[in-house]
Amino acid sequence: MVDTDTMMNEMGGAFMVAWLAGGVGDLGGALVLAAAWMAIGGAHILPMITWCHIMTGDLADGDAWQDNGSRLVAQVIGAVLAVVLITEGESSAVTAPDMWGVDDMWGPLGLIAGGALLWTVYDRCDAWVTAFVVLALGTMVGGASGMASNIMGDGGDIAAMASHWVLDGVMVGIGAMASVKISEM
Repeated sequence: MVDTDTMMNEMGGAFMVAWLAGGVGDLGGALVLAAAWMAIGGAHILPMITWCHIMTGDLADGDAWQDNGSRLVAQVIGAVLAVVLITEGESSAVTAPDMWGVDDMWGPLGLIAGGALLWTVYDRCDAWVTAFVVLALGTMVGGASGMASNIMGDGGDIAAMASHWVLDGVMVGIGAMASVKISEM
């Protein structure tokens, strides 16, 4: 029987690493990986770790092969979801028809995913670990500095900035709620 929690941990961990570490590509990415491993205890997250478990375990154990094979599939699914988010669904080799009613849905989807990842780390780790995720996610959650500059009299459109500021927070909150609901399944 497939352990749903394990599969969600693997998919979420692989998504986190592929999306954040793949997009960051420096020390920030390494810190995100460290936070993911602390938050998602027992998850292999990286296929190379799963393969190490396979190769160092009992190769005749069919249950171990099923468990680790399921982990690999979940990791691939998580990474594919991250790549879709990173590339905003674009592909140079394929031209897709216009199918979305929203002009730019990738920003809100990124905020929701970021909120889910942020809350997972916050809920499962010490607060100092969350700081690394906040630093990594800080570049995608917009509005705070713009709102502050508008309040301080920068002369911009404060109503437009306020809507971004509020909606970014709501989207991150939706992601956090999704992470809680998923773990309750």
